[in-house]
Amino acid sequence: MGLRTCVVVGLTLLYMTLAENNDNSSFVKRLRSYKNTCREIGWEPTCERRTRNSTTVAFHVNLKTSISSIQKNQIIKYDHVITNIGEGYDTNTGKFTAPVDGVYSFTWTYMTRKGAKVYIGGFVDGKQIVWTCMFEQTAAWASTTGNLVIRMKKGSQFWTPNSESQVAYIHNYYTYLNGFKISDK
Repeated sequence: MGLRTCVVVGLTLLYMTLAENNDNSSFVKRLRSYKNTCREIGWEPTCERRTRNSTTVAFHVNLKTSISSIQKNQIIKYDHVITNIGEGYDTNTGKFTAPVDGVYSFTWTYMTRKGAKVYIGGFVDGKQIVWTCMFEQTAAWASTTGNLVIRMKKGSQFWTPNSESQVAYIHNYYTYLNGFKISDK
């Protein structure tokens, strides 16, 4: 088997040399037969191209207007939809519902004024999984970001409420939520 492999490699190199010096079309024609040559010596490629049958799910939403007051446990309802592939995000509830099983990634960012106390959590099916906090910040404006990667079943929901005390102000231009499915498994 080793001798046959050397012969095949040698012939391939010879063909490549001839192709550089002669007609390229004959080289291409001979090279296309590599699969047959490999099968003749008992070697099969281990890598196959597989077609994925996957559903694309992705959304990006932000606020149309700034929020002047938000109560404890109030869900932030991002009402400006930029993308909603898979129709998982609902502007009426502020919740994303997984249209298919998979692993999802969610990111949210919010901006507040000086002195703000904001706790925006990442909730899945009623349970807070991730916390983000802005506590008595001293800059005129400041923003913070949260992220969550989690396996969800079809019908599971994700949302971002204010999980602590009342918030005085959240800026619309710099406050958004996005999510997308990264895997079927």
